[in-house]
Amino acid sequence: MRRQDAETGSAFSGWFATRNGAQSDDPPTGPIQLPTNPAPLRDDDGGRRADRPGAAAGDDVVPPAEMGKDLGSSSGGSGRRALNDGLSLTISGAVGSVAGLISWLIAARIMPQEAVGYASAFVSAFLLVAGVAQLNLDSAMMLWMPRSGKKASTLFWRSHLVIIPSCALVGLIYVLLEPLMAQTGAGEYLPTWAGGLMFLAAAIGWGLWGVHDFSLIAVGKTWWASWRNIAFAVARIGLLVALGASLGPFGVVVSWVVPIALWTVGSAVVGGVYTRKFARMSDQEWLPTRREAARFLGPTTLAHWGTVLLFNQVTVIVTQRFGGATGAAFFIAWQAVMVIDIACQRFMQSLSAQLARDPENAKDHIRASRRRLYVIFLPMIVIGIAGASLGLSLFGPGYAEAADVLRVLLVGMVARLIISHELGVRQALHDGFGFARLQLISTAFVIAVALFTPIGPANPDGSHPVDQLLPVAIGYAVSQALCAIAVLVWPRIRPGGPKPRVIKIEEA
Repeated sequence: MRRQDAETGSAFSGWFATRNGAQSDDPPTGPIQLPTNPAPLRDDDGGRRADRPGAAAGDDVVPPAEMGKDLGSSSGGSGRRALNDGLSLTISGAVGSVAGLISWLIAARIMPQEAVGYASAFVSAFLLVAGVAQLNLDSAMMLWMPRSGKKASTLFWRSHLVIIPSCALVGLIYVLLEPLMAQTGAGEYLPTWAGGLMFLAAAIGWGLWGVHDFSLIAVGKTWWASWRNIAFAVARIGLLVALGASLGPFGVVVSWVVPIALWTVGSAVVGGVYTRKFARMSDQEWLPTRREAARFLGPTTLAHWGTVLLFNQVTVIVTQRFGGATGAAFFIAWQAVMVIDIACQRFMQSLSAQLARDPENAKDHIRASRRRLYVIFLPMIVIGIAGASLGLSLFGPGYAEAADVLRVLLVGMVARLIISHELGVRQALHDGFGFARLQLISTAFVIAVALFTPIGPANPDGSHPVDQLLPVAIGYAVSQALCAIAVLVWPRIRPGGPKPRVIKIEEA
């Protein structure tokens, strides 16, 4: 668990604040220097127990059910289940990425470029609202649900009682500040207020999406998540093909909102059934205290905010400032860069498992992960730079005009590799606030570039040439280079000299 001020996030963590009817006041231990041994855990009576064979540094999870009984396993063994869980999450993520690429390629082929720009802004905006307002509770379900025992169903539904009003409030504020979202959601067929409701429905449904996926996986229904994501992708692409040409941006909106609404309701029912069955399998119960909820959700939520702002808000700003057609070209180029960024972050997540298994060789693992990251992703960036024109031309000639923009963004991605590696190291060392700080700072630079880069004169029709996006791309590359230099240089010049890397561990 990451260490953090216990008061952070107390407003939302109160929903989870019972453990056998009492609050836990056990103070966390201080940071432990690497190399370190697995952290000792406590029995239910508060006494320290011997280290478990194979326990990982920082592992404070003690299932409430009988030791050795894997209540969530659907595969008969913890090793096989871990593999299935990982495959399910990987397949779900891959399906989402491929479906996104296909859907935007179809949209680019069947509707005007300006329409694609406004539709992409709507989608990016509700993804942003959902990512900000769901408070990283989807990841929390993977940690908390297996331990909850008889409280599994309670935990599942209480997460809904946090996410739904949170997404609704943040979404309402966003729509009021950015009326374009309600206008795009309404199209020419609905009143503006109905378009706002479409936006809120999409944001709430997507905010719950990860909670449903991760809860089903946590209770052993590993492949439900994959199959529902595959079915969702098919339905979304089918609706887009059927409606996109005739309805324009509104067709894109409908192709997202309708499946999200149907799948969210259905998944809530399925999740409720299986978490209730899971609860009946245990004779113990557990919910995270306010302190535990705050310690996990606080830093991870801050870091998640940085991620969703970087991935989604930048394209919305560009579309609003430069117009729909130019925004569409930037959106496609930005997606190509963000696919690499996401892949880098997922690749670096394996470092956490390596340090947990072998903390004594942490420095070697960190160096090896850096080398592997560069070997895998630098060639991808080079290929992207060389093939920028060809790749964008698949979407149409208007998108191919952004080839130089994509090339500059990919040059900035080289510096971003250094940042991605450092983010992975901080996550592996359980440095939640350090992770959030770096992610938020690097994101803030990019947001500032998108907001304040001067705009040149418009074309006679009011649109802006795509080449006016080059300063935005250059600003991204320069900002990431500055952050990368700070990551490399600051530890050496900071007052007091370099500080040793530590894993922060707390006792359960």
